[in-house]
Amino acid sequence: MRLAVQPWKLIKRVKEIEQDVHAEPETVQQKDTKQTAAVDLSKRLQDFRSLNNASTLKELLCFHNFMLLWLCYHGDPINMLYIDSALEEWRKRKMERARQ
Repeated sequence: MRLAVQPWKLIKRVKEIEQDVHAEPETVQQKDTKQTAAVDLSKRLQDFRSLNNASTLKELLCFHNFMLLWLCYHGDPINMLYIDSALEEWRKRKMERARQ
């Protein structure tokens, strides 16, 4: 069951981003990868916002945790805060819709 809710497409995309970054200079590499990851997560949060089921939430939370670990490893707390605030906003909106 755990493997079934893994966001394989998202993990693959992050790995592709990491591979693309290795071809660029070190300073540009870190900034572009982190920005791309944050933008990618933001777009996925917007896509998930329209869906409303438990498996979507599990996949989103799994991807969120994966991105937080990845960003911690690369050491950029600003992007971590951006991801946390985007996820919190998404959760609030989802709860408001559930109440209605």
